[in-house]
Order: sequence, then C-alpha cells, then structure tokens
Amino acid sequence: MSSIDSNEERLGPAVRTFDRGLDVLTSFSRTRYEQSTSEIAAETGLDRTSVRRVVRTLQALGYLEAVGTRYRLTAKVLDLGYAALAARDFSELAQPYLEQVAESSGQSCSLGVLDGDAAVCVARAAVRQALSISLAPGGRMPAFASALGRVLLSGVEKEQLRPYLQGLRRTGFNDRTVTDVDELVRCVDEVRRQGWALMDQELELGVCEVAVPVRSRNGTVVAAISVATNVSRVDAPTLTTRILPHLLAAADELERDLTVHVPLPAVVAPPSHPAVT
Repeated sequence: MSSIDSNEERLGPAVRTFDRGLDVLTSFSRTRYEQSTSEIAAETGLDRTSVRRVVRTLQALGYLEAVGTRYRLTAKVLDLGYAALAARDFSELAQPYLEQVAESSGQSCSLGVLDGDAAVCVARAAVRQALSISLAPGGRMPAFASALGRVLLSGVEKEQLRPYLQGLRRTGFNDRTVTDVDELVRCVDEVRRQGWALMDQELELGVCEVAVPVRSRNGTVVAAISVATNVSRVDAPTLTTRILPHLLAAADELERDLTVHVPLPAVVAPPSHPAVT
C-alpha cells in the first residue's frame, strides 16, 4: 500500500493528487527509466486508473514523455530541484553585496525574485528601521505596487505583460497607488528604459522604495535589489541621488559574479487569465 492510501482520510484532494504525482515521478530510477502504467502501479501501489490519470497530467505538464506504450522522465524534472538549489546559492552569493549596500547607505537592502503576482524576498541585509513593511526572507510584496516588483516585471516579455497585469487583483493601497493597466505598462516601460524603479508612497504612505535589476550573462532580469525607507528620513529625491548609486554598483558587481556561477532562472509571468479588477 502506498503512503497515500494510508493517509487517505486526513489528506485533502489536492494534497492527495500532488502526493500521487510525486509517487509516480519517484518510481522511476536508473534501472526503471522506462515504465508502463502497469509497472508504475505495481511500484507505487496505486490503482491503474489513478496512475493513468496522473501520468496524463505529468505528460501534459512536460515531466513525462511517451515511448510507445511506456513512459520516461524528461529533462524538465531537473527544474524541480534546480530552482530551490539555485535560489539558495544565489541568495548566498548576493548576501555580501546586500550588506555592502546596507553599510554604505545605512538602509536595509533586499533581494527579490518574481513569483506569480508577487515580488518575493529571498535575501536581506537589515539595519534597524521603523518601517511597517519590513520585508524578511520569504516575505511577499505585490509586484505591480512595489519598486522591487516593477523592476522584476521589466524582465517579463512585453507581449506577456499586459495580460499578466489584467489578471491581477490590483488593489489600491492609497490614493497614490497606480492600478490602471495602461499606466502600469507605461511605468514598467519606463523602468526598462532607465534601468531602475522608484516608488513614492504607492504601497504605503510615508514609505519610498528604489530598486535595480540583476541580470544574467544573457541580459535576462533574474532578480532585483531594493532599498525602502521612511520619507521622514530619506525622501524620494535623496533615494535616487544617494542610495541608487550604491544599488547600481552592487548589482553590477553581483552580475559579474554571476558569470562564474549558475544564475537563478528568471521567473516569468503566469499565463493570462480572466481579469480581476
């Protein structure tokens, strides 16, 4: 009996489906690199109907390919482990540069990547600050309403950007927040042109943020570095004149380091879906 069946009562349908998918993927090995649905069923303890359903899903997602009546893993399964390892290695690589910015500017510095509708913090060098939006690793900020996010969105293909934005729940956090899709597209285009983003109290009144991209060797935006501060301490013009140069220098040095390390894969915008306004 598989681990799924023994836990059937306490696992929800989505978790059971996910667990079955993992069971099928891990049933393959060096000696079982090709299997029929019957062999997968025997190996996992799942019934054949469940196996056929999971196999079809994994094939549609690109993790399995058919060879006649048998199946084998594709190279895409490597992404499952690579993303986590790359994110960890990338964060460790970036940490000294974040600390360099924090020390030279006196402001906390964050590294983020795009994940769905959010800019996710993956590393941070913190100094004591009175900010209610203090961002710890794992924290999420709306991509459309943060400088970190808009820099990351500047790496999304232009034809994907508008459908992506239309599919977001673009909540106005205050009267400064830009929520109109046309205006957001214009803002992201401006970030592409100038190479950095400045947000003046759009996410939270009293808080300004400036961010710059980190690019891989082929020019793809793989991450962003940002500094957010209270306007009572450092206003928007000062961010661009005093803090931005530190961010640009750190990003430049980090990009040079990436030429000899495996870069973090760019996170692309999700497929377009019905707009939610």
